[in-house]
Amino acid sequence: MALVCGFSRVALCLAILLSLNLSACVHYEKQGSASPLAAAERRLALAERHGSNVEGQAGEYLSVAKIAEEQLASNPNSDPAKSSAVKLYNRATADLATDLPLLIRQERNSRTLSLKDAQTGQINQLQLEYGGKGEFSPAFFQQILIADRVDKKGMKDDAVRTGLGGEVVGVHQSSSLDTSPARLEPAKGIRAAVTVILDVDHSGKGQEHLRLLDPTKMDEVVLDKKRYALAGDFTAANASYGRINEIWIGLLNMVRGEHMVGTAGLLLLQPFDPEKIPVIFVHGLLSSPYVWRNTANSLNVDPEIRQRYQFWVFSYSTGNPIAYSALLFRRDLAYAEQTYHFKKAILIGHSMGGLLSRLQVTNTERVLWDGVFGARADTLYASQPQDSLIKQTLIFSANPTVERVVFVATPHRGSSLSTGGIGALGMSLIRLPFKVVSAIPKSVIAAVAPNNDPRKFRPPTSISGLSPQNPMLLALDKLPIEAPHNSIIGDRGRGDTPKSSDGVVPYWSSHLDTAQSELIVPTDHGAMNHPKAVQEMRRILLEEVGKGNAQKSAKKTRRGIAKVQ
Repeated sequence: MALVCGFSRVALCLAILLSLNLSACVHYEKQGSASPLAAAERRLALAERHGSNVEGQAGEYLSVAKIAEEQLASNPNSDPAKSSAVKLYNRATADLATDLPLLIRQERNSRTLSLKDAQTGQINQLQLEYGGKGEFSPAFFQQILIADRVDKKGMKDDAVRTGLGGEVVGVHQSSSLDTSPARLEPAKGIRAAVTVILDVDHSGKGQEHLRLLDPTKMDEVVLDKKRYALAGDFTAANASYGRINEIWIGLLNMVRGEHMVGTAGLLLLQPFDPEKIPVIFVHGLLSSPYVWRNTANSLNVDPEIRQRYQFWVFSYSTGNPIAYSALLFRRDLAYAEQTYHFKKAILIGHSMGGLLSRLQVTNTERVLWDGVFGARADTLYASQPQDSLIKQTLIFSANPTVERVVFVATPHRGSSLSTGGIGALGMSLIRLPFKVVSAIPKSVIAAVAPNNDPRKFRPPTSISGLSPQNPMLLALDKLPIEAPHNSIIGDRGRGDTPKSSDGVVPYWSSHLDTAQSELIVPTDHGAMNHPKAVQEMRRILLEEVGKGNAQKSAKKTRRGIAKVQ
């Protein structure tokens, strides 16, 4: 009898617990079904996992974004940084943006997309708005990536701004995947930080408006008459180019000449903006443009930098003769100026890239020519036509568009490493482009060959050009730099300047008496990524902006005085 009673008590307890659990589940389900946001989030997750077709998937994203926006509008006093409605809105609008390129191609670049709500059957007309300041045309991008899904490993800083809007990366490629990239365009396309905003029509007509905004130009957005901080992810665009083995790619690009990996030339990393000043990064020997991505990203943390500057790179095979690479740089700069009509640019060159930058702001006349050819300079000059490659590489004028150069660990007077065993090994590996070797006239070969014996001639390479005894470097050191300039120099943390070295370039080679500023940073040859070096670049760029603003104010004042008179 006691046993039966014991079982009865256990059964009674289990029944009570089961009853409580069931009632809790019923309460949860009722609460869940009463929450539009919870239902919309489940709906969004389902669409992200099992989108049957792009139209149906985009229709679901749009419907979820509308629900989130309506909840946001009904609770205007919520904190956007903590609001579940904002987070759902941002996620849904970012998802929707990724479908735009395919939808636009299917609709033949229509500005209106018809998307069906799978639950209600309503057809929503999505109007693609653009044309205003800080707005991208959706048709400009051939691919749109969700910023949260971009791998940011290896990036030292995460430049983001919390707020409203779906954070994505727009990828512009003017050529198809099976053709060569257009000039000034990286092989992986030009990348842009983009924030997606959906304006919902509350009249019930289903006329929704989608805008792709530039978060580098806009800090706020108005939605339903309420002002929000505009979200922005400024790191994802740089990180989306992917990671590479920089040392291996740098070696390949040094020795392979015209068959280098990646696109060569001046390359835009961001869509051209006529209101922003181009800052052009130039990498050094055994390197590639990827070496600058952390520098550019760390500078992008500053909102003033993002608003005022756009970052480009110059990519080149670093085994080529220095003067020849500088010629290619001059040509691409001239082409970019003719294409985009910008009036000002700033160069930041690391190591040998600093020498290429210096050769953009130098009036050579015949100084380099005479220095290279010595006693036979006049005879050779008379024998070569004005448009010969050899004259173009040694005789040129400074580019007035370049208004400032920042030299980072630059060997203005060469480096002894180029004359040692490592330098000899590097020169033996380099294969110069055929068009470079074939363009050297026989008379020039005879003039510079040891003992005037053409059989002993070795074509110049970048490494031989870095020798402290190289005639071109010796001549270049005598010429003034025709633009304001600054120096950033490493000392490996030893504090022994002026006897210091960064391990590759000694201080006596990198120092310039004419520099407006010189910063010694406790690092090795890769000085551009040191926080103090980045901070110095930021200071220089902001100072340049301040100088430009002062000049504009002075012009306005002068115009005002003239009118009064």
